[in-house]
Amino acid sequence: MKSNDELVKEVDEVISQGLAQYPLPYQKGNSIRLKNIIIRNHKNGYRLFDCHCNKHVITLFSKTAALAYAKLFVTNKKRDLTEVRRLDEKLNKHYMDALYAKRTINNSKDPIRVENAEIMYDIATERVYSIIDAIENYIFDK
Repeated sequence: MKSNDELVKEVDEVISQGLAQYPLPYQKGNSIRLKNIIIRNHKNGYRLFDCHCNKHVITLFSKTAALAYAKLFVTNKKRDLTEVRRLDEKLNKHYMDALYAKRTINNSKDPIRVENAEIMYDIATERVYSIIDAIENYIFDK
């Protein structure tokens, strides 16, 4: 009779083989894996590594964009990769704009400046949510 550790290893191998065939993301340790792509959090964003070539593919700002990029990369939809990268850059810009506006709202004593910052914050957050929605369309194939 096999021990529990051996059974767990066998089940883990079966699951790993099944996940290697289909592009379903799963978390293993501190990384997210999608077929042969590994997504790891880094101080600059999320780094994607290709296990087959054993090299760094790209660094993206958001986890959503990293998942979309990985899915498109493993399903060979290369022409959409530039669009996801462009959306991620726009997301980064508008997110930073929202942070700047939020800081201005919290620290400014000038009411006109606070009012302008609130408007800028509303615009930036709306754009962030719309860009995230556009990126999620690549993940979920809506």
